[in-house]
Order: sequence, then C-alpha cells, then structure tokens
Amino acid sequence: MDYYEAVAGQPSALERSAAAVRTQLHELDLDAWRQGTFGVVSMGASTHAGNALVFRLARDGRRSVNLAGSDVFALARAGLFAGPADSYLFISEGGRSRETIAAADLVPVGARLGLTNVPDGPMAEHVDAIVALEAGEDSRVYTVGYTTTLQACGLFADALAGRDDGDDWHRLPELASRTLDRQASSAAEAAAVFALAESIDVVGAAGSYAAAAEAALLLRESTRICTSTYETYQYLHGPMEPLRPSANACLLIGHGREVSLAQYLARAGIPTVLVTPAAVDEEDNLVVMMVPQAPTMSRAVLEILPVQLLAGEMARLRGLGIDGFLHHQDDTKVPART
Repeated sequence: MDYYEAVAGQPSALERSAAAVRTQLHELDLDAWRQGTFGVVSMGASTHAGNALVFRLARDGRRSVNLAGSDVFALARAGLFAGPADSYLFISEGGRSRETIAAADLVPVGARLGLTNVPDGPMAEHVDAIVALEAGEDSRVYTVGYTTTLQACGLFADALAGRDDGDDWHRLPELASRTLDRQASSAAEAAAVFALAESIDVVGAAGSYAAAAEAALLLRESTRICTSTYETYQYLHGPMEPLRPSANACLLIGHGREVSLAQYLARAGIPTVLVTPAAVDEEDNLVVMMVPQAPTMSRAVLEILPVQLLAGEMARLRGLGIDGFLHHQDDTKVPART
C-alpha cells in the first residue's frame, strides 16, 4: 500500500481492528496470562509498542518486561536463559519475524500468545493462541501495522485487568482523524524546519517513549536521516552536548519536561519540533504539533500520527519515495507458509 494512503486510512483501520481484537480477546481464556511476571517479545517497530504496553501494565501494578526476541535467543544459546517471565505476548505484524519465532520456541508451552496481522503465518505454529489484528494492508514502512498493534496491546491490557474500555478506545478513530487533519499544515512547517538537519535526536519519557523510539525508526526508514532515541531525563545528562544549530535537530514527544526542553533548544538555535497535548506557543526554531489529551495507550497511538505526516513531508522535500528499503537482509524473516 502507498505510504500516504496508509497514513490517511488509519482511523478506519483502527476502528475495524479494535472490533476484531476485542471479540477475540473476549473469546480467549486469559487466565494463563494473568499470573506472575508478564513478558512482551518482539523485534523492530513492535518492540516500541511493547514499551507502551509494559508501561501501562506497570501502572496497573503488574510486573512485566519488554524483550527483544534476539536477546531471548542469545541468552538461551549461552545457557543463561532461565525465563524472565511466566507468560508471554509475542508480537510480529507480518507473522514472520525470525527472532520472535525462535524465542517462542524457547519458553514453556501453555502461556504463549501471538499478536499478528497474518494469523495463518508461520508464527501461528509456535504459540498457543493467536490474536489477529485484522488491520488490512500496510505500507512497506509500517504505519497501520504499528498503530493497530499499539491499540491491540492496550485492549489486551484492559482484558487482563477485567476492564472493557480503560483507554476510551471508541473515541480513538475520531481523535486519529482529527489529528491527521489538523496537523497536516504543521507537518509541512516542521519539515521545513528540519530541512537542513544531518541528524535528529528523538526524545520522550514514560508512555511517550514508545512514540519517540518508533519516530526515530520511522524517520530513518522514510527519510534516511540518522536519528537517535533518548529517554527525556537521560538526555539531560550529556547526550545533547553535540547539538549544533547548523547540523542537528530535535524532536520531542510529551507534555512534561519535554516542553521546557523544547523551548530551551529552540532558543539555543536548534531546529525543534514538539509533539504534545499541551498548549505551547510556537517561536523561532520551534514547531508545535498538538495531539488530543488521551489516556496512556491511546495517546501513544495519537503521538505517532504527526510524526508519520512529518516523515512524509520530509521525504517529499528530499525527493524520496517511501516505498522500500535500500538495504535488504535475508535472515530477518522466515519463509511464508504456502
């Protein structure tokens, strides 16, 4: 699917996917995933969705950990993997992530739930139950797959806690549509501010760290600009030192310390974009892209939407089509089932 078409179509995809995921979760016996420490295992963009889910579960008092599939596999090969969790969610949007599938084979049978948009893909043979996103077609650089995965993770957290709609999911498609419509002009303005940047630091904390990490990946894949991701307060402890007005830019996501940091950076001459639900005045070197106020998981969905628009505008300015990748690795996916 075309990138720009995929971005625009997310409100309807979110509505369709939420209905499907909610029905499947209602039909599943989730008792095995309500016990002990919970682990999320994935790779790539799905790992960033895992950040938001773990933060949400921690807020509910649940012990949980977000793991890269490659870490699970490496620890097991070294004889050091004793199993950091009692139950697991394995996320692979396409159902073919090699490391995620390998990790699923290394944990005890009985509490392995898979989340994917391809329920008949290879991962289905390596987990105990599957939840299908039913999100429809995605762009080559993930857009729909990421936001529907985030939403599904939030619905899963609600189901574990015995709540029907902890993040007000019924409003999310309308909020997503409003965000995309209202931030289109700001995205063009932000792209112009970032036009000369050779690198972009992306900063966020708590529930917004998921959007920061995904934004850094998305910008790398779509604009081929070097990016780095930092937790907000870690960023204050040294990583910002290389920033120079002529070469570097900063994208901040959040409504806490990110606001004053964005203002500081802009006044220091650093091209800065702030994605936030807070009312913040723009100034020289600072573009503000507002998202609606929302609970943690649904806000994580909304926070990435302005960045998707920004990535599209930056790609246009750089004469790039967001339709594939320069570098291909033949060992990140297992073969599709025939």
